[in-house]
Amino acid sequence: MDFLEKLDFMMKRYDLNKRTLSIKSDIPYTTIDNWYKRGYDGLKLTTLRKLSGYFNTLLDFWIKDDITDPNYGKSSGFEVEFPEMEHIKKYRSLDPYGKEAVDGVLDVEYRRCREEEEPPEGEEKIVRFSVPGFLLPMSAGTGQEAGQEYPEDYTLVKAPPRGTSYIAPVNGISMEPTYLSGDLVFVHACEEIRVGEIGVFFMDGQQWIKELGDGVLISHNPAYDPIPMRDDIRCQGHVLGVCDESYFE
Repeated sequence: MDFLEKLDFMMKRYDLNKRTLSIKSDIPYTTIDNWYKRGYDGLKLTTLRKLSGYFNTLLDFWIKDDITDPNYGKSSGFEVEFPEMEHIKKYRSLDPYGKEAVDGVLDVEYRRCREEEEPPEGEEKIVRFSVPGFLLPMSAGTGQEAGQEYPEDYTLVKAPPRGTSYIAPVNGISMEPTYLSGDLVFVHACEEIRVGEIGVFFMDGQQWIKELGDGVLISHNPAYDPIPMRDDIRCQGHVLGVCDESYFE
């Protein structure tokens, strides 16, 4: 829909004609009439703001032909503010893995905020934290097949480390004594970590937990040799620590 098609639609929706639209929106009648006679290439931003203000739409509705919903960017009585629109634009540019990582963090923080709300008067406040978790382990040894999804949520009784995206188990002894086989670890999904930090890495179709060294992946167990970094090795997250028994009832 172009600008005039949208204008016709909105005038019909609100039972307006050019004259009544002019009066209600404070846009001169001649301006509105000339859009139909001479075109609207010279539309002024101030005029668009008046239209948007009167019809309660976002500017994008009038500017972009592919946006045909007058309620675009609005839901449940609130408008999407500019910083939020920037977040949406960035989200749409992510690949599926990036979107999954953002969704995981958003779900954790949303649940945390909901669960921290004050209970009705007279009821005891019980705080729970729900964090998505992988069932299959990451390897601290011979490699663990990647491609798994979150099969379950872990319910915690204290807050996970800030930035936690998910929880995953460890399998193998190459990261001993820092991480033992069977440990659950908190992971912040990200594509880069600093040298000296421990991360989750995708390599040869498998997921590994290792420390990032200078051009190598390091195991904390001295029985395992460093693994040289290659262009096809990708960081998938930063390990934040162990999810021990104190996090559970």
